[in-house]
Amino acid sequence: MVRLRRPTVLGTTPARQRSMARGMASILVVLGAWQLSGVFLPPVYLSTPSRVAVGFFEVLASGSLQPAFVLSLGELVIGVGISVIVGVGLGLIMGRIRAFDRALNSLVAFGNATPTIAVLPLMEVWFGFGSSARVSFIIAVSIWPLIINTLAGVHNLRPGFRDLGTSVGMTPWTQTWRIYVPGSMGYILAGARIAFALGIIGMVLAGQEIGQSGLGGLAETYGTFFQTDRLVPVVLTSTGLAALLFGVLRMVQFMFFPWIRATAGGRRS
Repeated sequence: MVRLRRPTVLGTTPARQRSMARGMASILVVLGAWQLSGVFLPPVYLSTPSRVAVGFFEVLASGSLQPAFVLSLGELVIGVGISVIVGVGLGLIMGRIRAFDRALNSLVAFGNATPTIAVLPLMEVWFGFGSSARVSFIIAVSIWPLIINTLAGVHNLRPGFRDLGTSVGMTPWTQTWRIYVPGSMGYILAGARIAFALGIIGMVLAGQEIGQSGLGGLAETYGTFFQTDRLVPVVLTSTGLAALLFGVLRMVQFMFFPWIRATAGGRRS
């Protein structure tokens, strides 16, 4: 007996369609409740979606959002990019050389446990009130999950892969790039997602406290003058930036590291 498959729309399965429908329904419910909140809440507390939409176009028309977005995006990419290079490099060195692991493990644990908001004034003292201080703070916030996740990926590599590299005569350096880096890539990308999430927080905080620039500076200005209808679009823009970067990371994973999808971590993500 031949079972006919149910037709799909745009290549999506029925289960996927139901999931998308539930997601859209939940968004509409939240927006509706948010709009109704304007009946009993003053606009200064939480502007309604209609007011926020008007405020968003006003901020765009004033020309203040676009340069703030570009500045924050540039500082975030530079900061997290440096964190990726340094964090992954340190994680690999610690994972491959036991002496470095023993020497740096306590320092990494200490840095990861330090409330990084407390070092924000130090960035102003060390680097002034420009982009250097803000980028340095983003690095201080986002580097730790990359070190820790890379180290965990190296330590959790299957012994069979290590033995295979030794049996075919690979040098330690070749094993690192041909075996350990690909084998740890799932952990590294997970650390990168955490780093970007923390980097967004660092970007906003640094913009508020160091020179009042970028999206953080706009949020500080609109919050100071109780312009909630303009403050909420800035917050949503920061959230949209995070979602965009997460999407780019996922696309990079699917395009260049397809084997991660077959792992348990890849299926969960």
